[in-house]
Amino acid sequence: MNALIEDVELRFNNSGYAAHEIGWSEKKKHPDYDLWYVTSGEITIECHGGRAIAREGDIVFFNPGMPYSADCHAAACTHMFIHFDFPIGRRINFLDEFGLMGLIPQRYFHEEGPQFRASFDAYKNKEPMSALVLKGYFLVLLAKLLAAAARNPLDKMPSAPQRGNYDKLKPVLQYIDDHIEKQISAEHLADMINMSPKYFYAFFKANIGLTPQHYITKMKMNRARELLMGRKLTVKQIAYQLGFSDPYTFSKIFKRFHQLPPSRFTDYT
Repeated sequence: MNALIEDVELRFNNSGYAAHEIGWSEKKKHPDYDLWYVTSGEITIECHGGRAIAREGDIVFFNPGMPYSADCHAAACTHMFIHFDFPIGRRINFLDEFGLMGLIPQRYFHEEGPQFRASFDAYKNKEPMSALVLKGYFLVLLAKLLAAAARNPLDKMPSAPQRGNYDKLKPVLQYIDDHIEKQISAEHLADMINMSPKYFYAFFKANIGLTPQHYITKMKMNRARELLMGRKLTVKQIAYQLGFSDPYTFSKIFKRFHQLPPSRFTDYT
């Protein structure tokens, strides 16, 4: 995921506070991602055959289109909520891969939770620059959850069935990273995971949000940027090192990705 981080676009669609009296219940599904941060009471969540109770300081995470039921029968409850989109490239449901759906206990984010809550309160109070601060703390919180889920499945209620097959592409992505200075064909990548080139092309684009060649080119441009910032190689040397046939083609593609020709890039870094 680190290689794709520049393609991430976080968009807040709606946010606010919700307060529910004893006996409240709902059965819904959302068109976008939704995150609840419980601020008081208890909320019982049911989804995918699992049932859990979210308490103050816990998070409840909802994937788009996934039905759930929620209620608070023991006592009144309150929570903050943010509806958001988090596309990577053209892949709009990438977060589904991490099994976040359902209850996430606060032990996974005990430091980030209070910071997020404070920034949310500041945003709702319309404090200066609070929207930027909230987005920053939200990204920190989300990154903490994703990192924890990537290391081990979160200890939580059953997750939704995985929609994609990102794990199957991990050896392909690692191969690209390890051999970025060589010519890499989609056919060879398809062979690595026993797919036909045609199926692999569609599979890769559906799960990564980019075509294989676009992804490879993007990774080459990221590596080129690192080499330029190192100031040890000329533009010509970098072009050939990354497998381009000539510096002109390399410079043209580099400018398309980074809005500056490589000859001027270091002037602004």
